[in-house]
Amino acid sequence: MRKLILFLNALLLLGTMGMTMSLDWKKESSKEVYYKDKVMVLLYHDVQKNLKVGASNPSTVSSNQLEDHLRLLKNRGFHVLSMGQFVEFMLNGKDIPPNAVVLTFDDGYESFYTEAYPILTRNGVTASNFVVGISSDLFNPDAELHLNWEQMREMKASGMGFYNHTYNQHRTVHSTTTGSQKPALMSGMYLEQKQRSENEQEYRKRIFSDLMFLQKRFEDEIGEQQKLLAFPYGVYDDIVLEEGNRAGMRLFFTVEEGINASGSRIVKRINAGEAYVSADFLWDRMKTFFEK
Repeated sequence: MRKLILFLNALLLLGTMGMTMSLDWKKESSKEVYYKDKVMVLLYHDVQKNLKVGASNPSTVSSNQLEDHLRLLKNRGFHVLSMGQFVEFMLNGKDIPPNAVVLTFDDGYESFYTEAYPILTRNGVTASNFVVGISSDLFNPDAELHLNWEQMREMKASGMGFYNHTYNQHRTVHSTTTGSQKPALMSGMYLEQKQRSENEQEYRKRIFSDLMFLQKRFEDEIGEQQKLLAFPYGVYDDIVLEEGNRAGMRLFFTVEEGINASGSRIVKRINAGEAYVSADFLWDRMKTFFEK
């Protein structure tokens, strides 16, 4: 009985540490190796229970689609890494299994808790969500619900990760009184009180302060987090990178598609989070990057 208890405790520990897969996923003797020493990162946003394949909801998959995607990864012999394993591989070249994959979600929608989390847990895999901090701090009755800190604390204890998608820069701003709106992270904002656009020093300070503020909110609410940044709308420039570096960001996640090799701090991701992305479509898309 004591050995059984120790075995069950070991399984529980593996789950809370966000290890690669449940035991069933590690039966790889007959699985093909598609690539080694590289990692494919999949990108999702929202998950809805009753969404139909082909629906017009942007950046949304159904619960059944997510299940199908995970079944594809399992059946094809992929290994889902935790974010900690991925960071160690990218920055320090630590060993990883072949066919390595990381699952990421952007924007911190509450559906990550209500829909995705049960599916991920049931399949024994971990995922990370890049959170827009203000959406978790302030309730907006006109917007889709976002994760609250209590939900994030619960999921973090089960191996899920939560990282920086800026506190309040996932929006567009005017750079002049008449100019078109542009992503806030890449544009000097028009200052109404001063009747002018931000200068470079003000612009840099806004970016740096925003990133540091969300890291402090993480620390206060769910404990210290690795400093990883996903760019809102996937856009960035040299100033954003410089201020991200100054804020201590270790990796930068884009929406550029591709596969990732160790040594780069710019992370490419494959968009798996659209209603048209069936398991077959995802498989065909992933195969295009095996040899790159």
